[in-house]
Order: sequence, then C-alpha cells, then structure tokens
Amino acid sequence: MDRYTVISADCHAGADLPDYRPYLEARLHEELTAGWRATANPFRDLTAPEANRNWDSAVRQAALEADGIVGEVVYPNTVPPFFPTSGLVTPTPPASEYERRLAGLRAHNRWLSDWCAELPGRRAGNRPDPVNDIDDAVNEVELDC
Repeated sequence: MDRYTVISADCHAGADLPDYRPYLEARLHEELTAGWRATANPFRDLTAPEANRNWDSAVRQAALEADGIVGEVVYPNTVPPFFPTSGLVTPTPPASEYERRLAGLRAHNRWLSDWCAELPGRRAGNRPDPVNDIDDAVNEVELDC
C-alpha cells in the first residue's frame, strides 16, 4: 500500500474574540470587552455549533486526523480585536483606527503563535500584518524571527 502525507495548505483559524484578551495589551482590555457586541462576523461557520474547531486545538486536530491530514497552513478567519469584520475583508483602516487595529493584529498573531506551538511541526500560521505602515509591518515580522 502506498502512503501519502497530506498537508492542507488552506486551513483557517483564529481565536474566539474574548479569547484574544490575554494576548492584548492590558490598557485595551476594557475597550475590547465593550466592543464584543459591535463586531460583525462575516462567516457562517463561526456561528455554527462546530465553530470551536476554529480555535479549540484538540477539536481541530481530531477533525484533521479523521480526514487523514497530518499538518496544516493556517490563515486567519475570525474577527481580530477592534476590526469591524474579518481582517480578510476589512478595508485598510483610517489613521484614527490604525493603532487599535495594529494592537488587534498583534493579539491575533500572538494567539496564532501559541496555537501553532501546541502542535510543533504540524501547524504553520500565516499571520496578517499591518499594511498601512511598511516599517510597522517589517517590525512585526522581525519580532517573530
């Protein structure tokens, strides 16, 4: 019997909005809590009963293994803190929103790093980085190197 290693190169995950709190600067915790209700979720699968597969590592891994998948490249699909909707479909923020959105991306990237570390060698995160300011984008990438 031939054996194949299957790695999904188009998986999507992210934290449930309240779960970003430990990854966010403390000065923004209260604002995050106040904004939970104002955040729009553009993806139906994030309101489905099985939505936790997007952030629950054990649930996610069991589902992947049931499909014969041993590794994954993960793209964001939940709503980062301070974004009105998913980071994938939200336009570039105005200058007045940039600092908060950058903090939200940083929180997501910290979460993603921890989430991928739960299964070393089996998850690779594709992180969103700020595009408003190229220096900020380079600094964010260098922080992880």
